[in-house]
Amino acid sequence: MGMTDSSILIAQESESAFVKVIGKGSFKNAKLLKDFSETVRKEGITRFILDLQLCKHMDSTFMGVLAGLASEQKKHEGDPPKVVHLSGRNRELLETLGLDKVLTLGDDSEEGSDKDYEQLKTLNEESKEEAAKTMLEAHENLIEADQRNATKFQDVVKFLRHKLDSQ
Repeated sequence: MGMTDSSILIAQESESAFVKVIGKGSFKNAKLLKDFSETVRKEGITRFILDLQLCKHMDSTFMGVLAGLASEQKKHEGDPPKVVHLSGRNRELLETLGLDKVLTLGDDSEEGSDKDYEQLKTLNEESKEEAAKTMLEAHENLIEADQRNATKFQDVVKFLRHKLDSQ
């Protein structure tokens, strides 16, 4: 799978976007998902189905991007993103951060399994500043999704804000 141990596969059909996370959902590919969702929303996509069957782990930045996606969907009166094929561990991660309130934690729906997926690629490497912005926004999304996350992530948010202010 190249240099990283993870990738994101995507497929689109009418108003739905299908996303498969392979390996790790992390700060390394979170912006890729964020940019993709913003692009396809402008093209009229209103539903997001995320398949985590092959996702080994998610970090807080990646989950924060999912929270941001849920928030954007709500703003645009779309359905909450639906997450399918969740392992016990990934379900636990999402529930611990209260994201079960903003995402639809689905079943083992086969929806999207027959689509032609292609790998989502980044057009250019993100700068350190962009990476910090994505991470900051992701952690702010987690706090917005569930206030209990404020205590967990306040130090990260403070650190990233400071880092960005000093650049």
